[in-house]
Amino acid sequence: LLKDGLFGIGQISEVISNLKNFSRLDRSKVADYDLHEGIESSIRIGYAQLQNRTVRKEFGKIPHVSCSPSQINQVILNLLSNAAQATKDGEGVIMVRTAMRGASEVTVEVADNGSGIPADVLPKIFDPFFTTKGVGKGTGLGLSICYKIVENHGGRLEVQSRPGVGTRFTLVLPVTPPAALAA
Repeated sequence: LLKDGLFGIGQISEVISNLKNFSRLDRSKVADYDLHEGIESSIRIGYAQLQNRTVRKEFGKIPHVSCSPSQINQVILNLLSNAAQATKDGEGVIMVRTAMRGASEVTVEVADNGSGIPADVLPKIFDPFFTTKGVGKGTGLGLSICYKIVENHGGRLEVQSRPGVGTRFTLVLPVTPPAALAA
């Protein structure tokens, strides 16, 4: 019993540490942040949804980004969660890539081999309260909030999708944010 109790305490400690790292409660609002660390943390937090999918990572050489770590982690977790929901258990593949775009922007790409988004729905996905999920299954706020967070960071959230093939969201962030965020 003592051994099981110590194991349980270790597990609880790990979960709390992951949540603390994810939310960045111990850091100032804006900080130089390692996006790779944020992606790893988001994958650990989203493990329950991602566990029956293959998650592949291709991390490019990117600098730290000046941002609000907890907000950017929220965006990454939401994109991973949506990718998991769009794919089938045991068959889903989610690819996470990072790269530079030009000299002053970094990208985080989350791509899946899921159901894709129909062309007539695509223009609406960032609208508040828009959802393709059934009643009680989704609020339609996830992508809307993500869009606003990224916009406030001086970035963009791009999407490409083909029904039956999959979807790719690309988070584009400036290495140095606009003066308003830094303030």
